[in-house]
Amino acid sequence: MIREMRFVVSVPDEVSAYAVAEKLAERGHLLVAVREVPADPAEARFAGWWRAHSLAVDPPYEGPLEVSSAEKKAVAAIARTYGGQANSACGQFPDKAIERFSREGLAHSLDRAEADRIRAKLVGTQTAAAPTPPTPPGLKCGGFRRPAADLRAAAVEGCTFDGVGDLIAAIADDAFPQGSVVPATPAAVPRVAALAGADGVSDFYRATALMVLFRMSTAGRRRLAYQADAPESDGTETPAESATRAAVAAVLPGLSAGRSELGQFLLAALSAATREAGAAPLAGLERIAGRYAGTARIPVVNLIRAVADGAEEPIRTAAAAVVAALPEVVDGLQSPKATAEGRALDTLDTVLRWELDNARLSKLGTVFGPR
Repeated sequence: MIREMRFVVSVPDEVSAYAVAEKLAERGHLLVAVREVPADPAEARFAGWWRAHSLAVDPPYEGPLEVSSAEKKAVAAIARTYGGQANSACGQFPDKAIERFSREGLAHSLDRAEADRIRAKLVGTQTAAAPTPPTPPGLKCGGFRRPAADLRAAAVEGCTFDGVGDLIAAIADDAFPQGSVVPATPAAVPRVAALAGADGVSDFYRATALMVLFRMSTAGRRRLAYQADAPESDGTETPAESATRAAVAAVLPGLSAGRSELGQFLLAALSAATREAGAAPLAGLERIAGRYAGTARIPVVNLIRAVADGAEEPIRTAAAAVVAALPEVVDGLQSPKATAEGRALDTLDTVLRWELDNARLSKLGTVFGPR
């Protein structure tokens, strides 16, 4: 089995794009093409920019298909050198990917043997990862109730959905599409909060609602973090993002974590990220820290504490510790232009969704299995 990685780098001009293409070829990227960013309203901020598209193939390996973290960081560093940003990196199987790679604007096409030689040398010289603390078992969370019982507990009358999970998904799809704040998002916050705070709702759905609220309240700051290298980034939240953050802060006092570790962990993270609403209730977090001492969950606990305190340097240190402790979960590929808080919230968002996916539900094990 062979790993294939596709990268897209955006830079301000054609000369820079060809310079990036040269650097990628020097790293053994098998195919590299340079094309102007097409006219598209969705990419208006990149109007006039150019892109280098590349494909790299690494030696055989076993396990899930993932992009090399070291290569992602190297490509991002090249992009920043030329005033641009790495837009995407994805892994695929190479059999068809090489065949399907668009040759439009092809700038470099390496001989396969030469590309393999370069890649093998680079991979062989990469520093071995430092030992990491053991990955902890999933956070405990109660099982599911019957859908009708959940809906009754949430006092949702005349609901056409099968259960609270479907209702949360419908609200998010409508008012928080693909994790982006829209004008309708602030008004949806109380509806999600009502589901998170209702007595009798299944613990997992309460946790799901808390996760949605965390993502809503931090969406603006996280967007600014991953768009820090983008052109015309003014470094401020949109009015809708600010209003959503305020709406979450307003409902925070009425939220409940329930009895589950998962809910307590998520509520602590949400409270830390919304510290303007008052002191974060971290008692549940401290109990979790005691239960999972010595595991890779402790750096995440420390990051939540640091975000709650709000001091920049401790946040930066704690976020780096999470990346080091959970390299298979968080790749640490973030712009140095981003704020410490924005980078930390982006890291927390990734880890919390991983925790949600791997929670230990009563009688059911994990929800979806490890990602």
